[in-house]
Amino acid sequence: MAFKIERMASTMAACELLRAIFPGRIDFPADSNYRAVMEHPWSSNSWLPAACFVRPADTNGVAEVLRVVKKTGATFAVRGGGHNFNPGFSSVKGYGIVLDLRDLNTLHLDGERILQVGAGNTWGAVFSFLDESGLSAIGSRQNDLGVSGFLLGGGMPAFPSLHGLGADNVKNYEIVLSDATVVNANANENADLYHSLKGGGPNFGIVTRFDIATYAIETQSTIAIYRLAGHEEVLRTTVEVQETMEKDPRIGMFTTVNSGLIAVGLFYAAKIGRPRVFEAFLKLKSLVRVVVPTRTGTVKTLVDAIGPLTPPTRRMVSTVSTKVSYDLYIAVHKFWLDTANKYPEIGSLSYNIQPASSTTVQIGKDKGGNVLGLEKVAQTCRPRNAPLSSSDTSSISDTGRLAGWSLVAEWSDSVNDERASQGLDVLQQGIARLAKEHGQSLDFLSMNSAKSAQNVLESYGQENTAKLRRTAEKYDPQGFFQTHQNDGFLLRKI
Repeated sequence: MAFKIERMASTMAACELLRAIFPGRIDFPADSNYRAVMEHPWSSNSWLPAACFVRPADTNGVAEVLRVVKKTGATFAVRGGGHNFNPGFSSVKGYGIVLDLRDLNTLHLDGERILQVGAGNTWGAVFSFLDESGLSAIGSRQNDLGVSGFLLGGGMPAFPSLHGLGADNVKNYEIVLSDATVVNANANENADLYHSLKGGGPNFGIVTRFDIATYAIETQSTIAIYRLAGHEEVLRTTVEVQETMEKDPRIGMFTTVNSGLIAVGLFYAAKIGRPRVFEAFLKLKSLVRVVVPTRTGTVKTLVDAIGPLTPPTRRMVSTVSTKVSYDLYIAVHKFWLDTANKYPEIGSLSYNIQPASSTTVQIGKDKGGNVLGLEKVAQTCRPRNAPLSSSDTSSISDTGRLAGWSLVAEWSDSVNDERASQGLDVLQQGIARLAKEHGQSLDFLSMNSAKSAQNVLESYGQENTAKLRRTAEKYDPQGFFQTHQNDGFLLRKI
């Protein structure tokens, strides 16, 4: 209790100092705009009251906020796009400061086709800006998602086999360290910090700008919905697409299953031609309708087809990674259905499969590596006694395929928070257990889709965890970001 009182006093002192430094850029509970600022995040369970919200205009402003926070000993959280669904990660409850980066919205393309992106941008803004030049970036499939959290967590794009993960395409980070100095981290400057930021999250400083590679990418995209009763043929064909990805890096997809239907997104990084397995998907008996007929264009066209994020509601997300196996997928589906029936308080409990190939892993290594610990691993991919629908995949080697599972619970009433969290844990732990039983388990957990209690950094492996610790000790020797940052996937949790 005494600690909380002391921390609150420190925070209020910091807010008063920041009021004088940032007139017009700070919101207190009594201010008319406070509620709108507080209710910005995508998950309404993250609508937590801060002692104040401060919006610096540039990198120097971020450094000034850190100076004040460090001087007063206040608690703080950093908010980029506001998409983080874990309460307390980019929010605080009453006794802290939220440093809101939304006004760091620089977008500048240089002559080398490197895009400088302010940390407060969303991917929709990035895609729209680049589209005018016929270029795109390796970013989210959602327009409304923030750039910062996506890249610091690794970042699974629409076409992971084409240019790798989002983090693999960052050429430079501009970052404010705990002593309020501003440095660049790239292959030539602060290279150890550069490597650790590629998936290492908020452990080393506040990134204010990302310099990212851009590419000319043509796309075609189709989204279809299927009857839930047809899950066997949908999951079998999902496996076939995942296998085909090993030979064709232009493929991207997702399969999302909820209590009412199955949605499948089929993406191809070319305007003409596409794999035959896509046609097999569109001929399944369980097809209800094609909700987005095939569109050709750019990555912007693709994310526009998917549409904006759903309106705010209470939600939590959790994750598992497995090898690709039809038998496992069927077992997971049955367990998911049983879990959803046992937790009716969860308005919507869904699972989403998004694959990555061995090519994704290799691209990351070729671009200097990251700290995610992804490895090429032996897989069991084909459904038993089920041949592939396309002859062009018959010689695929069983290495490197990964299924990333994003498990989403959505509900409307805070009275059900505990039950929703419990149900999501039951689903995640059950899938992890089934994966082990089927010999298809992988340790890796995606920071972008992980629930707060999951051991994300440990899932990267001992070598990478040790590397992250060394980097933090070097660039934040006093452990400021571990002791004063409110929450997150922090090294202090290991």
